Amino acid sequence: MNTQEPFIQTVSRPVAGIIAAVNEGAAGSYLLLEAPSPLRTLSSAPWGGGFGYHRTIINRKVDKTYACGDPVTEMNGFLEAAGLNREETACLLTSVHMSGLGQSHLRMDDPASVKVRADDETARSLFDTSDSKLDVSSEPHREAQSFFETFDGRPDTLGRGKASLSAAADRDSANPVNGIGAAEPATAAFATAADTGIAVSAWVTVGYSNMARAGRGLPASALFPGTINIIVAVEGELTDEAMVNAVITATEAKAAALQDLGVALEDGSGATGTTTDAVLIASTQRGRLHRYAGTATYLGHMIGRSVYEAAMQSGMAYKKALALS
Repeated sequence: MNTQEPFIQTVSRPVAGIIAAVNEGAAGSYLLLEAPSPLRTLSSAPWGGGFGYHRTIINRKVDKTYACGDPVTEMNGFLEAAGLNREETACLLTSVHMSGLGQSHLRMDDPASVKVRADDETARSLFDTSDSKLDVSSEPHREAQSFFETFDGRPDTLGRGKASLSAAADRDSANPVNGIGAAEPATAAFATAADTGIAVSAWVTVGYSNMARAGRGLPASALFPGTINIIVAVEGELTDEAMVNAVITATEAKAAALQDLGVALEDGSGATGTTTDAVLIASTQRGRLHRYAGTATYLGHMIGRSVYEAAMQSGMAYKKALALS
């Protein structure tokens, strides 16, 4: 085998043609991310929460005294005032000023193609360490196939149908550690497995006046907006489980950044977040399929690194603001 170590570089622009800008106006201050086509999202916030498709993502600044009995209705009013389509927009709230926004954009080049003899089981095992194969004959994937063929509103599935699932089945032989595809079944003596590269962007706002440590009890008075908000965008196709895995990796990176920033509770124990943190994962659902996003994968490494870098930027800005206040 002849593999080439991937080169991960920091780039200046967000992934997937996303346009990012901080808007200051009568409607208030907010980070606005606009994608050329709908992104598949997984969010912990109530505005566009859970799984969905959104073309616009905002991280909106509110005052520390923000309190609303019907926050969804209030946010809908804000979106209307800002001229944003509420059906296409996923939202996060923070009390952190947008001047403290941290961001990181990473891109990995394409490692050299790897040639593996199709009948070489030893070589194949080095690439294929997954114990779970995508079986389109199984009931869940028959349902998925029907979904792809009938739901015309789902971006990037038009005209793909069975071919999409077939491609996913082939790519399912991916190594969950290094992500390089295994040799696909073929009659030829050799099959080529190539990594198509990965791009990840992260935007983070850090405020930790209401810091917390997971598992540690807190009084109700600590439940006020301070918030660490994380937005991650990925060029690629992520399965549901990969999206959830990405949430875990981003959260771990946030906790690591807080540790390195020295954020601690009164008893000296390290904070793992705040009482009102939120995370949003967005993917283009185009390009390479990712079934894993843990820290041992290229994708997970890049998510962790981009979130950590963005969180450190924003955390340092917040520390500076506290020192000056």
